[in-house]
Amino acid sequence: MVAKRDELARARRAAGYTQERLAEALAVDVKTVGNWESGKTEPLPYKRPKLAAVLNVSADRLEELLRVGPGYGVVEVSSELETADVAAAARGDEQRRSVQSFADVRLLRPTRPTQPDRQADLATIQAMATAFQIADRKVGGGQIYSTVVHYLQTEISPRLFDPGSDISGERLFEAAASLTEIAGWMAHDSGRDQHAQRHFSRSYQLAKAADHPALLANICASMSHLAGQLHQATDAVRIAHIGLTHAEGGPARQRLSARLHAMSARGFAMQGDAEASRRALIDAERVLERLHEDTPAEWISQFDEASLAGEAALCYDALGDRHQAERQARRVLELRVGDRVRSRAFGQLTLAEVLVGGGEIDEAAALGREICAAAGSLTSKRVRRRLAELQVTLRPYRSVPAVQLFLADCSHVLQPAAMPDSDTSWPV
Repeated sequence: MVAKRDELARARRAAGYTQERLAEALAVDVKTVGNWESGKTEPLPYKRPKLAAVLNVSADRLEELLRVGPGYGVVEVSSELETADVAAAARGDEQRRSVQSFADVRLLRPTRPTQPDRQADLATIQAMATAFQIADRKVGGGQIYSTVVHYLQTEISPRLFDPGSDISGERLFEAAASLTEIAGWMAHDSGRDQHAQRHFSRSYQLAKAADHPALLANICASMSHLAGQLHQATDAVRIAHIGLTHAEGGPARQRLSARLHAMSARGFAMQGDAEASRRALIDAERVLERLHEDTPAEWISQFDEASLAGEAALCYDALGDRHQAERQARRVLELRVGDRVRSRAFGQLTLAEVLVGGGEIDEAAALGREICAAAGSLTSKRVRRRLAELQVTLRPYRSVPAVQLFLADCSHVLQPAAMPDSDTSWPV
């Protein structure tokens, strides 16, 4: 029998909300609020910051309110938006978007973090990782980074040192490595690049302990991306090449190799080596065409035609090939629809920057306004940072009416940016 969350209901009433009004404030069904309070379900990570704000409680206090009683209580994590997506992805079938009924991902949440729940299995951890990634795609990593770190600290870390864990050692290290990599991406997306580098480094060491070549290759791609963002072009290329050696002969070889070749191309483009960059992009396209040859692999990031187009657009832009950069950026917008809000925003930003370079100011400003509208639902500091750069680029054209509208939108969306982290080192 599942214990009710009486404290959560009391907090709602203390804040002056009925279940109906709280549901309206959070854009969920009233039954969802009822299920939270009855202990049947709990809000997914990306809903929690707003729930805490509405109830006027801290994130830590909200976690206390969501506990279902002493010991270990079984709760169900369900998404009132697209739980069918979570269930499909947890089964390794992200294409099954037509599921209409809301499926639940079961999670055993310990009320005392120091005592690991020995009943939870690997499928539960995988489902949570999927839920985090779906939430990240919708709203960006800023809102849920702390939740992922908390999950690592209270759910994963204790099991690593628990001799009674039902999950085998290598499998547990795989899960820990993947979730730590996810935390790295969310740290990066929220502007904490030094934290991101540390997460990626720890993730790499955990994947080595798991002896999982595909996961090592996946993490190398993440580290290469971050090195590029930190303007460490030589490291970006070097780490990508190490990743390619890990990818050889393992599962998901084509997907991983395509991503790593694309990362290498970015590094070469930053170095101004046009021939090497184009060659790496050709290699990425060639192996991506053989994606059907891949064997399935757990924990591996998606990399598809739109992903490659986004990387190619950035490469060609860095190399000064405006025509190819524009073509690839427009391809991203053709392919990135649905819940890939952040990915589409990056494509729009790249296209807008290219258009400014070609003197197409009106279209660039119109794209900027679209990004501003999307940025309101995103917590991605990477998106906001590039939007600020576009703002600076378009400011000399402030006499153009479309630019005036864009600059006005920016003033409502952007806030002063924090200084980026600078101290980074790599485990490879």
